[in-house]
Amino acid sequence: MELEVFDIIVFVTGIIIGFVGALAFRALSKKNAHDSHKSSGATIEALQQEMERRQVLADDHFLQLHAHLSAAEKKLADARKAVLEGATTLATVTLEKPESDSNSSNQQDDVTTPPRDYASKSGTDEGMLSESYGLQRKPVEEPTRAL
Repeated sequence: MELEVFDIIVFVTGIIIGFVGALAFRALSKKNAHDSHKSSGATIEALQQEMERRQVLADDHFLQLHAHLSAAEKKLADARKAVLEGATTLATVTLEKPESDSNSSNQQDDVTTPPRDYASKSGTDEGMLSESYGLQRKPVEEPTRAL
C-alpha cells in the first residue's frame, strides 16, 4: 500500500469513529438530562406534598386553638354568671354586669359605621367623598388678541 492510501483510510476511519463517538456522547447527555429532569420533577412534587402537609397541620392547630379558646371563654362566662347569681343571693351589695359585653357591641358599631365626610362645604356643595369631588373645571378665559 502506498502511504497516501493509508492516510486516506486512517482519515476516513477517524471521521467514522468521531461521528460514532459524538452520537454516543449525545445519547448519554440526553439520558442524563432526562433523568435529572425526572428527579427535579420528583423533588418539586415532594416539596408540594410537604407544603400541603404543613398547611394541614397549621389548619388543625388553629382549629384546636380556636376550640380551646371558645371553651375557655364559655367557662369564664359561666363563672361570671355564677358569681353574679351568688352575689345577688348572698350579698347586700349589687354587682354590675361586666362592661366587656357593652364594649364589644360598641366596637362592632364602630366597625360598621360608614366613613364620615370631612370636606368643608356649604349646604348644597358635594363633600370630599363624593365621586365628582374636585372634577368641576372653571371656564378658561381666552386672552384677547389684538392685531
